[in-house]
Formats: sequence, C-alpha cells, structure tokens
Amino acid sequence: MTGERGRFVAAAVASAVLAAIFVLVGLAGVAAALVAAAWLVLVPVVAFAQEPPPLDEIRAHRAGFYTASIVFLAAAGLLTLAVAPELRHASGLLRTWPSSFGALLLPSALLTAGGLLVVYAFRGLSRRFGWRETGVVRAIMPVTGREKGVFALLSLAAGIFEELVFRGFLPLFLMPWTGSYLGGALPVAVVFGFLHAYQGRHGIARTAVMGGILALGIVWTGSLWPSIFAHAALDLILGLVLAKSLLGEPPAEPAMEGV
Repeated sequence: MTGERGRFVAAAVASAVLAAIFVLVGLAGVAAALVAAAWLVLVPVVAFAQEPPPLDEIRAHRAGFYTASIVFLAAAGLLTLAVAPELRHASGLLRTWPSSFGALLLPSALLTAGGLLVVYAFRGLSRRFGWRETGVVRAIMPVTGREKGVFALLSLAAGIFEELVFRGFLPLFLMPWTGSYLGGALPVAVVFGFLHAYQGRHGIARTAVMGGILALGIVWTGSLWPSIFAHAALDLILGLVLAKSLLGEPPAEPAMEGV
C-alpha cells in the first residue's frame, strides 16, 4: 500500500468514525453526518496529502483541471444541499435574499475589499519573511482566452458551492455543539484553508483568514448571497486581473512552500 493510499484509507476511516459519533450523539441523520464528516476530515486530508501533477502537465491542461473542479464542486455542493434542508427552507441562509439591491451590493463590496486586504497583507508578509507562491499556483493561472473563460465559470462555481458548504452547511451543522454560528464557522474556515494546500503553508493560512471574513458576512446579513458574490468576485479579480502583479516574476531558485 502506497503512502498516499494509506493516508486516504486512514482519512476515510476517521471520517466514518466521526460520522458515527455525529449520529450517536443525535447531531444529525446518517446522510448529513457522512457528508459533514467527509468535508471536515476526508476532503481536506486528501487535498493536503495529494501530490500535485507535474507543472508542465498543469500548464498544458489548465482548462481540463478547471472543468474537473467545476464538476466536483457542483456535484459535492448539490449533494450537500440535498442533505441540508435547513438551507432550503424559507428562512434558511440560501433562501434569504437581502431586502434591496443596496443591501446585497454593499456587504458584497465590503467583503470583497476585505478579502483583497488579506491578500495584500499576506503579500507584505511574504516579502518580509521570504515566502513565495508555489509552482502550482503559478502554473494554474489562466493564460489563453479559452482558459480565462473556463476559469470564470470555475470562479462562479467556487463562489456558489464552496460558500454553500463552508459558510452554510458546516457551521449550521456544528451549531448545536459550538453554540453559535461563528463558533462553528471559524474552525470550518481552518478546514477551508487546508483544501487549498496547493498554495503552500502561508496560502493555507491566507485562505483560512479569508474564509473567516466571508463568515462574518453571514453574521452581518443573515444571508449566504453577499458571501457568494464576494467569493466569486475575489476569484475573478485575483485570477483574471491581479494575478501577474501579485505573483511577480518566478524565482530563479526553488520556491519556498510557506513559513
């Protein structure tokens, strides 16, 4: 058994045990418990432990990687929605729409600005401590017009389905234990960071902080939609507008993976 396969099996077993605990303590039914445990343990462990493809392969097949990610996010998000009726009922986070266009636009804009501040703050820290973006981050950025079009679709899919899971389903699922939405959303933001392990250690921290900011949008508005719009806007801006200025020139020496 290879090391990667062994880690996957261990994570799957840990997810099953956690799901059983959720069911035994009455936190949720079997389906919701299995989905929650998979998101909390299995998916981040696999993301953290998985070896990325060679950089040349990523560069040659960017659009294919984007498409596969869209399919995965959509399938996983719809499965999550199916086991989370609390998101779908009339007063749920997904069905609650801001009272006016301004009530949607202002929080979305402020959350987007907050996310950009986090990115530039980490850029400053990277200059101070010598952190560099991983080769995967550089290789995955879209270059051609076709790649940019598929990347835009991926940004929308990530905005909708990642927010549905990480700012909707999981914090609400954990609320009976944590006592508040934010009490569940903050540790979930850390899990969200580990899903972006390809960005290196400082990228994990950066994404976790951004997840926390998006969770504050839920506390503020009581709706998922401002965070969905902000998440999609951040991905679009960072991938299509600011990528070159943020990444700079690739280093001549091997890149550091984080702190």
